Amino acid sequence: MVLAAWLAGLVLAAALAWSLTFPLRLGVLMNAANRSLEASGDPRRLSGPPGRPIRAAGFLGGWYSVSGSDSLFVVFAVMRDGVPVPHGAEVSPEGIVVDVVPLGIHARQVADGIPPGLLRVHVRRIEAAFSGTVAR
Repeated sequence: MVLAAWLAGLVLAAALAWSLTFPLRLGVLMNAANRSLEASGDPRRLSGPPGRPIRAAGFLGGWYSVSGSDSLFVVFAVMRDGVPVPHGAEVSPEGIVVDVVPLGIHARQVADGIPPGLLRVHVRRIEAAFSGTVAR
């Protein structure tokens, strides 16, 4: 009984830490994405979270505003041979994914090996999350 209570307390503490550090984790992810975009010569820069919250069930990633544009940028991971490969997608104000870019050297190396159908699934999920936000 004591062990179960100890484990429940540990899980509660981990869940609390996970939820309270969300803004910090989004900031770190934004800085890493900006460094990757800069290293690849991409002129886009992420400026921060968008003005409206975008929630997608089961979606791990971050939504950001693109500086100097009305577009949004979402950072997400595609699994390739059991390894998460970070990608970013620019989403137009109409909710259409304009461009999908690999983020990082490893992502650029394995990008050609990712099946196009897998990327289309992620694009559809991103567009559905955006359209669900606009409808609310």
